[in-house]
Amino acid sequence: MALAFRHRIFVWLVVIATVPAAVAVSVSLFTPDLVPPVGGAEAWERAGDTWREAIRRLDTQHLPPATRAAIARHNEEVSRSVRRARQVQAFRYAISGTLAGLLVGLAVLVAGGAVRLAGHLSRQLSRPIDDLVDWTGRIARGEPLPEGPEVKGAPEFQILREAFRRMAGDLETARSREVEAAQLRTFRDVARQVAHELKNPLTPLRFAVGRLRLQAAPGQAELLEILDGESQRIEQMARDFSSLGRLPEGPPAPVDLAELLDGLVRSTIPAGVTAHVQRDGAAPMVLGHYEPLRRAFQNLLLNAVDAVGGAPGAGTREATEGAERDATAARAPITLTLARASLEGRPAARVEIADRGPGIAPESLGRVFEPYFTTKAHGTGLGLAIVRQTVLDHGGTITAANAPGGGAVFTVTLPAEPA
Repeated sequence: MALAFRHRIFVWLVVIATVPAAVAVSVSLFTPDLVPPVGGAEAWERAGDTWREAIRRLDTQHLPPATRAAIARHNEEVSRSVRRARQVQAFRYAISGTLAGLLVGLAVLVAGGAVRLAGHLSRQLSRPIDDLVDWTGRIARGEPLPEGPEVKGAPEFQILREAFRRMAGDLETARSREVEAAQLRTFRDVARQVAHELKNPLTPLRFAVGRLRLQAAPGQAELLEILDGESQRIEQMARDFSSLGRLPEGPPAPVDLAELLDGLVRSTIPAGVTAHVQRDGAAPMVLGHYEPLRRAFQNLLLNAVDAVGGAPGAGTREATEGAERDATAARAPITLTLARASLEGRPAARVEIADRGPGIAPESLGRVFEPYFTTKAHGTGLGLAIVRQTVLDHGGTITAANAPGGGAVFTVTLPAEPA
C-alpha cells in the first residue's frame, strides 16, 4: 500500500538524517583500531632507542632471574610497540589518499542527494500548488479550467485537482441557474403584464365578431372566420402567457407518474398512432403539482404526435415490461420510458418521450426551450418554454436530443417524494 504524502516526506527526511549519522558513528567506532599508540611512531622510535641504550649499559648478569625475565618481557613489548607504530604509520600513509577520496565522494553523494531531494520536493509541492493557485484565480474570474496533461505531483494533489474541477462545474451550473432564474423572473413579470393587456381587448373583440356574424353578408363570412380564428389564436397566446407567468398554486402532493402517463396516452394519442409505454422497474412517486405536470407531459406528447405525423400503427397504446419491450419499442413511432434515476445524489424518476420523426435540426437543438422560438407554421413558441418552467419549478431537469436512429428524445428528471 502506498504511503501517504506526509509519511513519504517523513521517510525521506529520516533517511537524510540517519545516513550521515550512521557514517559518522561508523567512523567513530572503527577509528580507535586505526589510531597509532599515543605519541606516534617517532615517539616510540625514541623510546626504543633510549631503552636499547639502557640495556647496553645495564649489567644483567648479576641481576636475579626474575628481574632479567621482566626486563626481557619489557624489551619484547617495546619492540612490538615500535613495530606496530611503524606499520600503522605506513598504513596511514598508504590509505590517506583513498580515505580522502572516499570522504570527498561521500560528501558529493550527500550533496547530490540533497539537491535531488530538494528538486523532487519542489516538483511535488510547488508546481501543483502554483497550478491550484492559478485555478483559484480562474474560478474567481469565471474562466474555464485548462485542459490537457497536468503537472505531475503527489496523488493527493490529483485528488485536489479533481475536487477543484467538480467545484468549478458546480459553480458554473449555479451561475447558469441563477442567470436563468433572473431571466425567468423578469419574463414572468412581463408575461403577466402582456397576458393582462391581451385579455382586455379580446372580450369586446369576440363579442363584436359574434354580432357581425349574425348580420354579415354571404361574402363577408370568410373574413369573419379569419377574424374569429385570429382572435382565438390571440386568446390562446394570452392563456399561454398567463400560464408562463403563474407558479403552481397550493401545496405539492405525491404524483404517480405511471398513472399520469397512462392517462395521457389514452386521452392524447390519436387513433392510428402507436405509443409504447415501458417501465424499468417501479418508478418512485414525485412530490409536485398534478395539473402543471399533466399539461407539461401532454405538451411533449402532442409534439411527438405532430412529429410522427399520424404514422399508422397496430393500435393506440402498448404497455410492456421485460425482454419483449425492446422489440415492441422499435416498432412504435412514440415510446415513453419511466424509470428510477438519480438527481444531484437524490432519488428521482426519469421520463423519456421519444418519437421516430425527423428529429430536431442541429441549429435548433439548443434553442427549443427559448420563449417565442418555434419551427411550426402556427406555433407560438411558448409550449416548450412552459414545459421547461414547470419542470424547473418542481426542482427537475429537462433535456432535448436526437436519437441515434432518428427522431427526437425529451428527457425529464424529477426528484422523488422524500421518505
